[in-house]
Amino acid sequence: MAVLAAEIVVLAGVAGSAFGQTATDPLTGYGRRPEVGGTRPGSVQTPLIRSSSDVEILRHRDFAGKPCLSVGGFARPFTTNPNLFDHVISTENNCPKAIKLQVCYYKATDCVPLEVPGYGRKEAVLGTMPAQKDFRFEFREKF
Repeated sequence: MAVLAAEIVVLAGVAGSAFGQTATDPLTGYGRRPEVGGTRPGSVQTPLIRSSSDVEILRHRDFAGKPCLSVGGFARPFTTNPNLFDHVISTENNCPKAIKLQVCYYKATDCVPLEVPGYGRKEAVLGTMPAQKDFRFEFREKF
């Protein structure tokens, strides 16, 4: 009986490690590890990409291996109240296929879905804040 219990534990560990190695979440289809951005230069540390087989960072890529999406953020002041800012996410797709992504404030769970058409651009308002120009965000591409 003890041997059977040990085998079940070992098999459960193998299944758990295999599940943890997938690059996308099977429930949502989004990448497990987000890319991070922000409005302040130097406020974001970009992760080190070790090789093309790195499953931690999953991005759509063009024929040359460059990421298809360029994602940035900026604060746009209201015309009626200059102390109120929309936090805007701007994306550009340099590939022919439409790409879906999810953008969130850094380490937050409330997110905005985006679909950027092939060779197109798209903007979305992530949120509105009083007197706060700088913000950080993260995004995950859907596969």
